[in-house]
Amino acid sequence: MAYKIGIDVGGTFTDFLLMEDDGSLEVYKASSTPQDPSVAVLNGLTQMAEARNINLDQFLPQVSLVAHGTTITTNAVLTGNVARTGLVTTEGHRDWLQTRRGLKPSCYDPKEGPPEPLVPRKLRRPVTERVAHDGTELIPLSVGDILDAARIFKKEGVEAVAVCFLHSFVNPEHEREAKNLLEKELPNVYVSTSSDVLPQVRVYERGSTTVFNAAVGPVLRSYIGNLLGKLETNGFQGILLIMQSNGGMMSPQVAMDFAVNTLLSGPAGGATSGVYFGDIHDCKNVITMDMGGTSFDVCLIREREPEISTELDVALFRMAAPSIGIHTVGAGGGSIAHVDHDGMFRVGPKSAGAFPGPACYGTGGTEPAVTDADLLLGYLDPNYFLGGAMSVSPELAREAFDTHVCNKLSLSEEEAAWGTYKIVNSNMAQAVRVTSINKGYDPRSAFLVTAGGAGPVHACAIADELEAPMILVPKISSVFCATGMLISDIKHDFVRVVHMILDPKNMDVPAFNARVQDMRKEALDVLSREGISPEKIQLNYWADIRYEGQFNEIATPVPMKNGSRFAFGMLSQLNENFNKRHDALFGYSLPGFTQELMSLRLTAVGVVDKPRFQETGFMGEDASASIKTTRNMYWDGEWLTTEVYDGPSMGRGNTLVGPAIIEEPTTTIVVPPNWQVTCDRFSNYVLNHVGMSLEESFARVR
Repeated sequence: MAYKIGIDVGGTFTDFLLMEDDGSLEVYKASSTPQDPSVAVLNGLTQMAEARNINLDQFLPQVSLVAHGTTITTNAVLTGNVARTGLVTTEGHRDWLQTRRGLKPSCYDPKEGPPEPLVPRKLRRPVTERVAHDGTELIPLSVGDILDAARIFKKEGVEAVAVCFLHSFVNPEHEREAKNLLEKELPNVYVSTSSDVLPQVRVYERGSTTVFNAAVGPVLRSYIGNLLGKLETNGFQGILLIMQSNGGMMSPQVAMDFAVNTLLSGPAGGATSGVYFGDIHDCKNVITMDMGGTSFDVCLIREREPEISTELDVALFRMAAPSIGIHTVGAGGGSIAHVDHDGMFRVGPKSAGAFPGPACYGTGGTEPAVTDADLLLGYLDPNYFLGGAMSVSPELAREAFDTHVCNKLSLSEEEAAWGTYKIVNSNMAQAVRVTSINKGYDPRSAFLVTAGGAGPVHACAIADELEAPMILVPKISSVFCATGMLISDIKHDFVRVVHMILDPKNMDVPAFNARVQDMRKEALDVLSREGISPEKIQLNYWADIRYEGQFNEIATPVPMKNGSRFAFGMLSQLNENFNKRHDALFGYSLPGFTQELMSLRLTAVGVVDKPRFQETGFMGEDASASIKTTRNMYWDGEWLTTEVYDGPSMGRGNTLVGPAIIEEPTTTIVVPPNWQVTCDRFSNYVLNHVGMSLEESFARVR
C-alpha cells in the first residue's frame, strides 16, 4: 500500500487528505500550532497511523508523496517574525523600499503614516556601481563598499541580505559578484539577488520581492529542514513537494532558495481544486469560496485558468512574483462579532483564531464568533463538532453574545446570532463581487464551488445575495486546498525583459527568440534537477503587453508550443490575443493601436501522476435512510423543524429538498427552504434552486 497525503497548514486547523492506491479518501484535522507548524503536521500523521493501529515509523515508509502547503512565510511577514535583513543597492537609490510607489492605502486619512519597511534605513547600504539600461557597465562595482556593508551587517546581527542594483535584469554581473563577496564574508547569511528572484523592470517591484525572499528565506529553510528531519527520522522515504503561490508545486530545495514563491501559497491549492471540480460538471467558469476559521478566500477561474497576478501586496509592500489572484477577507468561523465605538454591529476582521478560539470551544475565548452564531442558530450539533471529536458549548456562546452584543444593542440571542450570520455573509458576498464583477464577470452565471469547514454553512445565503444559480460542495470540502495540492503539477515561472513595438516594421524576432530560448534552457534545467522527464514537460509562453502610453501590462498568451520559435506569421495572432484580453478585463480594446512588449514569461510545467478519485455506486434518489434526527434551525426570523442527514451515508443519486442539514464529520451543509440537493457521481453535493431542474441550472453556468 502506497499512500499520498495533501497537507494544508491553516491559521486554525491543519488539514490532511489521505489517498490510498484505490482512490479511497480519508480526511483528518489537527489544531494548528503556530509556534511550530511541524508539530501539527506530525500530530495529523500520527492520527493516520493510529487509525491503522501502527506506529508513525511504520506508517510513513508506506507514504510515497506528501504535498505540503503552508502559511509560515505569510505569517512571518504579517507578525514581523522574519529574519533580520539587510539590503545592498545602487548608490543614490537607497530609499525606493521606503517610498514604494508614493501611494497611501487610505488616501483620505491625513494622519496615516507609511508602513515600516522590512529593512530599516541603517541596514540599506548604498554601493558605488552603475549599469546602463542596455546592460553596459558605466561604473565598476566597488568591492570596498560591499566589504563595508558586510562589516556593518555582521555587527548588526543580520541574518539575510537582499541585493538589488539598477538594470540588473539586463546585466546581472554586479549582483553576482556582490553575492559571492557577501557569502564569503558572511558564510551563514542567506543572500538573495534580484536578478535570480525576479529579473524584470521596475526596481521597487523587483527589489521589494527580493527583500521578501531574503526576509523569509531563513524562516522557510529552517522549517523545511526541521520538517524533513522529523519525517526522515520516522521512516519517510517518499517525495515531499511544497506549494507555490502560482498554483504549482516545487521541490524543497527550490523552495528554500526561492522562499518568496510560498508567500501567498496558503490558499493557492484551492484554485487547482476548483478547476478539477468544475471539470467534473463541464463548467469552465468557476468561483471558489473557501471559508476557514480565520479568513474567506475567493478565486475567479475563467476558461479553466485562475487569474495570475504580479501586482499583489503583502503588509502593504509589493510581492510581484506570479501568484494566483486570490482575494482574502477576514471572515471565518473565528471572526468576532462586536459593537464598535460608534455603536455599529460588525463582524471581523479580528478573529479568535486557533487560540483562544470561539467562546463555545471553552478554551478561554470570551468574545462571540461566527461559529458561536452558527451553533445558536441550530446549524451545528454541539456533540458532533469535528465528527464528535470535539464538543462545543451553546451556554458559553450565549454568554458571549449576551455580554458583548445583546445587552449593548437590546437584541435577543437569536437576533444577535442571525445578525452575525447575515453580516458575515454580506461581507463574503462583497468579496465575491470584488473578484468577479470588478473584473467584468457576472456571478449570476457562476458555478460556485464552496469549501472550508465553515463554508457550506454559509454557501446558500451567499449565493442568494449574489443571485447565483448553483453551488457545489465537495465531499471533501473541509480539506479543499489539501486536495488541490495532491493534484497540482510542478510549476515554475521565468521572466526576461525584452522591449519592442509589436508591429512588422519594429519587431525584432531574433531578439524575441533569443529570450525565449534563454528561458527555455533555464526551465528545462530546473525541471530536470527535480526529476521530471522530457515527455512530461509543458512550456507555456506569455508576453507582458500594453498599448503605447499605458503604464500597466497584461500577460497575454504567445501562440507557441513547447519547442517552437516565434515567427512573423504569429504576430497578428499575438496582437489579437492582447486585444481580447484587454477587452475582457476593461470592457474595450483598441485594434490597430500600437502595442508595446515589455517582457516575456515562461510557465514551465512538470506534469506529475495524478491520483485517481473513485466514482461511487448509485444509491437511488431517496435519501430518507440517511436521516438521523431532527432539530430546530433558525432561518429568516423563524424556527424551522429541520431533518438532519448523515453525510457519510449519503451518496450518488440521493436528492433532498430544504430545509435540511447535512452533517459531514468536518463540515456541515445548511440547505435553506428554497434550495435542493443532488449527489453527483463522486457523491459531491450539488445545490440548486427549488423549481429548476439540474439541466436548467447547469445551462446557466456552462
